[in-house]
Amino acid sequence: MTAASVTIDAGVLAVPEQDEAEDGAHRYVETLLDWAKLLDEPWISIYMSERASEALFMDGLYPLRDQLKRLFDAQGIVEYDVHTVATVVDRLLQLTPSFETFFSIQDVLTENLTLEPDVLRLCIGNGLRSDLARCVVLIAILRTYCPQDAHEHSLILRNVDGRTLRVRAQIYEVEHNRTDLAVLPDHPEYFEGDVLVCDDFCGLVECLDEAAILLRARDDEGVETAIRVALYKSRLANRLTPKWEDVPRHRIGRSFRTLTQAFRPTEQLAIRVLRAIVETLEGASLADTHALRTGPGGGDLQRMRGVDGGMRRDIDHEYHLHYWQCEDGSVEFASVVAHNDFSIPE
Repeated sequence: MTAASVTIDAGVLAVPEQDEAEDGAHRYVETLLDWAKLLDEPWISIYMSERASEALFMDGLYPLRDQLKRLFDAQGIVEYDVHTVATVVDRLLQLTPSFETFFSIQDVLTENLTLEPDVLRLCIGNGLRSDLARCVVLIAILRTYCPQDAHEHSLILRNVDGRTLRVRAQIYEVEHNRTDLAVLPDHPEYFEGDVLVCDDFCGLVECLDEAAILLRARDDEGVETAIRVALYKSRLANRLTPKWEDVPRHRIGRSFRTLTQAFRPTEQLAIRVLRAIVETLEGASLADTHALRTGPGGGDLQRMRGVDGGMRRDIDHEYHLHYWQCEDGSVEFASVVAHNDFSIPE
């Protein structure tokens, strides 16, 4: 299972109007190419609506090669070629699995749907508007009643303000094959929920919960994703311009995940663990770090693994992060331990 998942709204693929500002046309292409790159990333699963192609076709927005050519000619875009962008769209539509199949939920019949902010008004056509409304309600239902599977699931939109979309609707019927979907409010009572939303990669990372990813990680890939998200957010908070691939050299020790999760850490402890890891990678708060010794005495020798030195960073008063400072300058995170534990896996 991947650490994160998203659904891309079909409207993201629709070609902008020719009279749209030039920077809008460039942003459309660049964002589209960014989302396509995620198809090959192991840490995230990408989905689309099973009706995405149908909605685009209904609104006269697919196939889109002719529209792309007119847009590129009108805007004088020469950095990209029509074939490359059209191929990306085709790949997203043809190769991306549907979220309906993955989550075993197919359709919903609603009335008096309201969204805040009202993203439906930004849809180009009725087909896209109808499909987005259906997807939003289904994802909100999943996040509310099936949090184990979908609580961190995000919806990628073309443009949106904020990171949360509030959903309110009267629901007549939900078509699904799930066994864990609780009874929904009976009509005319209203269902209320929310959906995590974003319109660029930075927004996607902001939607992710690094502590939750760490706590439910089933392999080192999940731990690595939690670390990258925490590092990315830390740099954003420090008013830097982070890059996902720009991470100081490090490794996850073979026992790190199991030893950390063995504590059954709370969300708050997971946050502090990740903060300690980020500070280690960034070389920050060095006063909280000292050599890991063979015993509690200040004169005890530092633990060594050949030429690699054992290090101990305070997470809080009770827990500590143990890691190897390797000769090549990289870091290997080894374990999270209680205060009186001076061991470190080799």
